[in-house]
Amino acid sequence: MRKRKYTVIGAGCGGLVIAGHLFQNGYEVSLYNRSVERIKYIKDQGYTILFGDKSDKIRLSYLGTNLSEALFHSDVIIIVITANGHADIAEKIVPFLKDGQIILLVPGRTLGALLFSRTLNKAGCKAKVIVAEANTLFFAARQKRPDIIEIKGIKKEVSVSALCSRDTDYVINVLSEVFHNIIKADTVLDTSFSNIGAIFHPVIFLLNKERILKKEIFNFYTDGVTKKVAQYIEKIDFEFKSIASTIGINRLSVVDWLNSRYDLPITSIYEMIKSNPTYKDILAPSTINHRYVWEDIPTGLVPMSFLGKTLGIPTPTIDYIIDEGSKMLDTDFRSEGRTLSKLGLSTDNLISDLWDITISGEKKMEIESFNKFRD
Repeated sequence: MRKRKYTVIGAGCGGLVIAGHLFQNGYEVSLYNRSVERIKYIKDQGYTILFGDKSDKIRLSYLGTNLSEALFHSDVIIIVITANGHADIAEKIVPFLKDGQIILLVPGRTLGALLFSRTLNKAGCKAKVIVAEANTLFFAARQKRPDIIEIKGIKKEVSVSALCSRDTDYVINVLSEVFHNIIKADTVLDTSFSNIGAIFHPVIFLLNKERILKKEIFNFYTDGVTKKVAQYIEKIDFEFKSIASTIGINRLSVVDWLNSRYDLPITSIYEMIKSNPTYKDILAPSTINHRYVWEDIPTGLVPMSFLGKTLGIPTPTIDYIIDEGSKMLDTDFRSEGRTLSKLGLSTDNLISDLWDITISGEKKMEIESFNKFRD
């Protein structure tokens, strides 16, 4: 049986690490990026991944800007781009999709798999594909140079679920061949409500805005998380938990998430972030125009705010961060973000709609239709 072929979409730090990891494990992998600028330094010579004392040169079978070539004969498509671009890339890949493919969003942020699947449908996709999402990146990494990526740490666990939950076992079975830290989430509601980036990034960023404006050099997590910042994180965590409980989801708290992903002793949010060795030496952004705001707010906090409002659950801290981010970047994140209408959810039957989607999937696919692709 031939090894599966992977395609990674997105040549940012996360995409380069995932493509490199696949290459290191002997898989044929193509890497697509929409612009040539980001990949021009590595297109011909490859790039290097550093992890501890180990250094590996990565040379991919395809690295370029042609989607047709990148997706040719692909079995698994891993999308590692900022979540604002999920709908756009979904429209673009429709002509090249085929029955039996897995599409994994790493990460999906909040209800990314739902938005992606709806976009495929609206764009006329006929291929029977499985759309799934991870709740976080597999690795913590930083790009030292255009051709050098340093892995800071490997997440102990990464939750993954297919949009249609009955497909999740198959997705886990395929991906666990190469990603040994993935675990099964019950539904995409679990992965979406475990969107830790939406809880951490905007809060730490906005409460350190003055330092960033002054171009101060500091470690984003270990210096940026004061006791006051940790209190805001705790408040947003509580609001996430309140919405999740109302819908019927038993999500991990931030403390439990840090323990499960990084194997940290359970103490307080403040102490766990400060003591996390993976977070050390991760520098804060040097500009206010950063994805921690323009990605994490509209694709993470905005849908949570709309869910809370529809369910009658107050979300004052989430709303404050949305408003502060919108003012800072002079952008209406509420209208630009993942509203309920964009996700195809009704305000009248919200909870039943959410659970119906995880049971049947946006595209009602029978798992048996994939059997011939599994041998």
